Amino acid sequence: MSDKVLVDTSAWIVSFKESDNQKLKNYLREALNSDRVVTTNIIILELLQGCKDKKEYETLKSRLEVLPLYGLTGNTWSIAYEMGFLLRRKGITIPTVDIMIASIAKENTLSVFHYDNHLKVICREIGVKAIDFL
Repeated sequence: MSDKVLVDTSAWIVSFKESDNQKLKNYLREALNSDRVVTTNIIILELLQGCKDKKEYETLKSRLEVLPLYGLTGNTWSIAYEMGFLLRRKGITIPTVDIMIASIAKENTLSVFHYDNHLKVICREIGVKAIDFL
């Protein structure tokens, strides 16, 4: 398994807060310092949508764009189609964005660092290593 970590929007958001989850912040800091953090356009989009102003947008965008970027491939879509179908047959409804993030992780053998119950469920169901401090 790769030691690369795909940091979900949920974990980034918790890390930005002043008084929240110190264990999560420490883990993210260590992963960033050891060049293990990767991202995808979906996560960048979600984070940039939440910026308060243009300055915050530009600063965050420049910081995220230096991270290794994993994109969607035909195989990612195939994994997502199948996972979405199989999960729904089990009575598990997961937001499409979370299915895409988990599918990118599965295709590229990445761990998913998150603070999201949906990702906890889907990672368990599809065999992706999940790291969380929920």
